[in-house]
Amino acid sequence: MHPLLPDLFPYPFERLAQLLKGVEPGGPVEDLGIGEPRHATPPVLLDALRENLHLLGKYPPTAGTPELRGAISGWMERRFGVAIDPDRQVLPVSGSREALFSFAQAVVDTTRDRPAVLLPNPFYQIYEGAAILAGAEPVYVPTPRENRYLPDWTAVPAEVWPRVQLAYVCSPGNPAGAVLGLDEWRQVFALSERYGFVVASDEPYSEIYGDVPPLSALQAAGSLQLDDAILYL
Repeated sequence: MHPLLPDLFPYPFERLAQLLKGVEPGGPVEDLGIGEPRHATPPVLLDALRENLHLLGKYPPTAGTPELRGAISGWMERRFGVAIDPDRQVLPVSGSREALFSFAQAVVDTTRDRPAVLLPNPFYQIYEGAAILAGAEPVYVPTPRENRYLPDWTAVPAEVWPRVQLAYVCSPGNPAGAVLGLDEWRQVFALSERYGFVVASDEPYSEIYGDVPPLSALQAAGSLQLDDAILYL
């Protein structure tokens, strides 16, 4: 067994389920539990699945099909106005949790002294678990109201920065929905360049903003003429 497994914290939704056990709601209730889909699957997806059931006997390629990668890069260009190479810069995953976890395992170098991983607080728990199981110290960056619920990087102790190897950034953030602007991204990238860590940009909530997309890390990097040290999800 992995020797660091005992260091993981209980999954919060398990505790929430225990707290709500036997509770009978007395009025309208907003479910703040796990974010499972609440809407029916669009017919276009169901039709596509039915039409391709004959392919279920084959293992899908790890890199995804060229058609899928092309569709993903095309959506990125339509949505965010960024051009990415579908063959070199797109890797489909089964879900964001797997990718977020894998980032830390690939990036953290435990041969260096006391590696650290930055994560916004509050945070998606996979950030913390990924950091711990990669052998790094999770460092919790507050997102206070007075900072518009954005990460307050000044709260990171000066002695921690040289040990940082990875920073998770979630924009729009969860739960406040705060979006990093160009100046905030410039600050993140400047810190990354200064201390040599990778930025993992987690942007699963971009679609809550409808027709006008929030600024993505890739857009910001393009505006600032940067093209490395960023992992986008």
